[in-house]
Amino acid sequence: MPEYNIDTLANGLRLVTVEMPHLHNAELICYFGTGGRYESEEVAGISHFLEHMLFRGAGQYPNSSAIERAFEAIGGAVNASTDAESTCYHTRIHPTHATTGIKIFAEMLRNPLFNDLEIERRIIIEEAREDFNEQGAQTNPDNLMATLLWPDQPLGMPLIGSNHSLQKIDLVSLQNFHQQNYVPQNTVIACSGAIERDSVLAAVKEFFGDWQGGESFQAIEALPHNPGPHQQWTFDSDSQISLQLAFPMAGRSDTRPLQYSLIRRLLSWGGSALLPQRLREECGLTYAVEANCSMLSDTGYFSIDLAIAPKNLVPALKETLDVLKRLREKPPETAALEAARTSYLYDIEFSLDQPEAMTVRYGWGLQANCLRTLEQDRAEVKAIESAQIQKRCCELFTTAQLHLVVVGPWEKEQRPLVDQLLQEFETS
Repeated sequence: MPEYNIDTLANGLRLVTVEMPHLHNAELICYFGTGGRYESEEVAGISHFLEHMLFRGAGQYPNSSAIERAFEAIGGAVNASTDAESTCYHTRIHPTHATTGIKIFAEMLRNPLFNDLEIERRIIIEEAREDFNEQGAQTNPDNLMATLLWPDQPLGMPLIGSNHSLQKIDLVSLQNFHQQNYVPQNTVIACSGAIERDSVLAAVKEFFGDWQGGESFQAIEALPHNPGPHQQWTFDSDSQISLQLAFPMAGRSDTRPLQYSLIRRLLSWGGSALLPQRLREECGLTYAVEANCSMLSDTGYFSIDLAIAPKNLVPALKETLDVLKRLREKPPETAALEAARTSYLYDIEFSLDQPEAMTVRYGWGLQANCLRTLEQDRAEVKAIESAQIQKRCCELFTTAQLHLVVVGPWEKEQRPLVDQLLQEFETS
């Protein structure tokens, strides 16, 4: 049995199915290739706004409650998300009701009623306020980092938009954005679980086959990064400081994504990883530390997030940079690399019992032009050597690449000490 199947309808819509007959559930996802980087400043947040509006009623389902009840009746728990390059609608379903799930999504995605626009606007504005403190300052480290990485660019704007843009988005702009971007050529539907390819394909043809539409908007190209280091400090009267380090990457065009995935695991995958072991277990400087990779089509970044007590800002940053220095100066220890490699291979095996993981792998992979098989990943991760990891770390972890965001009750005396640490990081 193949890992997955791809079928393309006459109108350009693509379907990915993953037959997993040993399971008792299924996952259904619809991807659209549009998100925050497709928006102008005037309508920033419109992708996310539209995502919300599609739950406000469609076709024979007059309101959000009717849509929710329809999915729940087939075992569903429908939800959605918007990121920089895609918008995703997803639900778990009972596998015997895959056809019904596809029918509901067709109504919801193709025929929105755009009900209760002003109510939804108020909800989104309330959601946006979660990223600001009482003084009106932006305190979301991810949003601040995006602005630092991509100033004056769509990628640097919060996905949720600004108060100004959210007030300007009206019914006509939502309808136009939907008509322009929610088109079959820009759509991938993925279904994994105890389903049959032919049955799912027949349902998609029945409910999406007559759908017509033009080409979607083009993503706005990211401008090159300026050499760093770059810093953003925001004071907030919280009990902890949120610290985020980020290093720009080439994005999905890079041919070595699994090398960065192993670096991430070396740094923060489990309690024995380098950062938790040093910062938490040995130094007691933090409980929460995590490394992540964000890879877009042509850009991205490797990030490290810490939550720390104010007094621990400088020592925690010093220890973090020291760990990165060691990865530059010598290859990772064999045991550590093998542990990271083994955990990745185990996760591949675990995904064979997780329809959501398989649907995201192949559905998002197809939509993002980043489709990789399990066997490709297995072979590549097994071939990665410690010298390659060291080389990537030397390229990635430099002061010229470094971006730093600090949010919380920091002291002004800490800033020159941080500047000194960044200078030492470069000259070491």
